[in-house]
Amino acid sequence: MSRYRSYGKLDDQVLSEGDRGFRGIDSYQEKTSLEGGFVETSENMRLVGDLAETRKGIDFLAGAVTLTYSAGTEQIFCSTLFSDPATGVEFVVVATKDKAIIWNDANNSGIAIDYPGGEVVAEADGASFVQNFEKLILFRGTAKRPLEWDGDFSSPSDFTVKTGSASGAGIACPNTTFGISFRNRLIIANPKTTNPTGGDSNYSVFMSDLLDSNNFTAADSQFRLNKGSADFLVGFIPYQEDQLIVFFRNSIHLINNVATTSAANTYEITRQHGCVARKSIAQSGPQTFFLSDNGVVVLSPGTDPAKGLGVAISKVTGETIPMTRQIQDQFEDVNFAHADKACGVVYDNKYFLAVPTGSSTVPNAIFVYNLLTSTWVSVDSYPAMAGSLAFHVDDWVICSHGSNPTKRRLFACNDTGWYLMGENASDDSGRKIGSSSESGTTAIAGKLVTRAYTLGNQEVKRWRRGQLGVNTVNNDAFNIKVNTLDPDASTTVLSHTASGTEEALLRFGTGRTRGYGAQVEINVTAGRPSFRHVSLDAIQDGANIRTEVA
Repeated sequence: MSRYRSYGKLDDQVLSEGDRGFRGIDSYQEKTSLEGGFVETSENMRLVGDLAETRKGIDFLAGAVTLTYSAGTEQIFCSTLFSDPATGVEFVVVATKDKAIIWNDANNSGIAIDYPGGEVVAEADGASFVQNFEKLILFRGTAKRPLEWDGDFSSPSDFTVKTGSASGAGIACPNTTFGISFRNRLIIANPKTTNPTGGDSNYSVFMSDLLDSNNFTAADSQFRLNKGSADFLVGFIPYQEDQLIVFFRNSIHLINNVATTSAANTYEITRQHGCVARKSIAQSGPQTFFLSDNGVVVLSPGTDPAKGLGVAISKVTGETIPMTRQIQDQFEDVNFAHADKACGVVYDNKYFLAVPTGSSTVPNAIFVYNLLTSTWVSVDSYPAMAGSLAFHVDDWVICSHGSNPTKRRLFACNDTGWYLMGENASDDSGRKIGSSSESGTTAIAGKLVTRAYTLGNQEVKRWRRGQLGVNTVNNDAFNIKVNTLDPDASTTVLSHTASGTEEALLRFGTGRTRGYGAQVEINVTAGRPSFRHVSLDAIQDGANIRTEVA
């Protein structure tokens, strides 16, 4: 009998496992049981068309505005979009202590619109904007009258205090913290008594008369929902042609027939979920996303013939699984003591939710959900800005960008300025109001950790080598680690800096590490490389099968 195996056979069979692309994050399930294409960690990445690519950077865009950041004075308290009805030109509007800045992105310039003498905005006001026809209204809480600007760019005048007698049988616009314009009405949250915990059980939804934002008729235009409960109003958003979804802290309701308030009726959607943060509410077609105590929840359309609603909102029950289940472990880092400041927006087929994490009291991290694939694709973090201020998001604004806009862009606004999201070729800008240099740019630290490859069994293997498909340009840089399981170990096996534009297959050793499973960890240190696929080879004694790339 021959002492050697027949020609062409190896003493130890080389096995391989990996992923041909990347679909989304699943850190909820055990990493050895994830479906192919799912990763355990994705930070500052975008998973698009099976590619994992480093996100683009943020760019500060308020350099021409003559403001210097000073808390309480030139601090920005709220932001919004204003569209000039006469021209269709869009502007980013921000409110400071004694004036509003109307900023034109096309020429990077802003005009200041002063408040009336003695009228100011403070952080405690919980200020917010709303555009109502050609006018811009600034709400300043329950203790201060709203301010109004006439929207005339040809001969800009100051804001005026929104006072005076109502034009009809109703009352003038009450003091409030927020409102919307919908179906030719100004719709506001009408407070009756102040709740120091952040809400009011007696808040009502109050709608102005048609085409008259300064006349509110209580008889048939005020809706007191959940009266007598400990619940309080958080926010509302238009739905379909003539409906309003009303979010309370512990319940959700629907108002039908907004255009004809005398024929309006209300409907309780659920008491199983409530809304944590007004600004987290965002829509994509018939779907409405919001942050609840249980995570991100989506309301979808359904029918309820028994209610005679025609188009209704489907019931949301306690059995409904929040969208954040797949990233529950990461979502548990949200600082819910300050989660009422969270803000969300739907842009480019994604839901962006900015939330405070860790010890932060402001929304410093952004969770990104891909609506096309129904998966979470990244948790984004951002660098400190000039002056050691933390970058965060207070408001989202979608606005035209540049002198010849081909696509509306996403802006993040905070108390230090406004930033164009995802447009810088690589690094994040660290500038803020009052800073003119670009020296504060920071490389984006992308991170991708694959699922655990086990070759379908729990036996110990000797991990031999790996392959990574990459697309890079000059000076893109990243390192690769192999993390083994039982024994747990992490070994940096390759550091790579691109010398030019590449579409390559990088092969790397694993340090001959041993373990029953292994993950590939990629850390981007410069530029915006993208990754197409990855696999690991291993040797397992006595194996005679080959596991293909998933």
